Amino acid sequence: MNSHVSKFEIECPSAEISSYIDGELSPIRELELEMHFAGCESCTAELNLQKKFLIALDHALESENEIDLPANFTKVVVANAESNVRGLRMRSERVNAFLVFVGLFLVIVFALGASGSHTAFDAFFVVLEKVAAVGSFAAHVIYDVAVGAVAILRSLSSHIVLDSSLTILFPGASAVYRFLVSRLATLI
Repeated sequence: MNSHVSKFEIECPSAEISSYIDGELSPIRELELEMHFAGCESCTAELNLQKKFLIALDHALESENEIDLPANFTKVVVANAESNVRGLRMRSERVNAFLVFVGLFLVIVFALGASGSHTAFDAFFVVLEKVAAVGSFAAHVIYDVAVGAVAILRSLSSHIVLDSSLTILFPGASAVYRFLVSRLATLI
């Protein structure tokens, strides 16, 4: 019997006290806990403390007076919330929010990379590399199309605009066309 009491003193079942109070334990386990409470002052004190807490909580919840809200309370709160977003409509606030977002994103990415498992960090750079490759491809396509268009326009402009009688009929259009072709020719 003495070894049984010393076993409970070494292993205080403080995690099961709330289950004991709620009546969630089996009758055998409840009897064992009651025997332990008879010999363990710290568990008995914990049991009494939890009972006092539950009594105080029940008393606070029962005696709490409810606050009567006006009938249009929700509408007033929503209207105030919608009208107080002036700062979000300013350009500087959007720029600041974007910079904070980028900063936090970079901190998270570098924190994940520094945690030892480089899979998240490497995955970010793989995605970044693929986005850069697609962007580079699109830029090269646009550049190549522009260079081709300029070459075609230069060859056509020397035959159509300079030798045509259309330059006499539409001198303004001819001047604009020559200006655009000269500007595009500088891109080559």
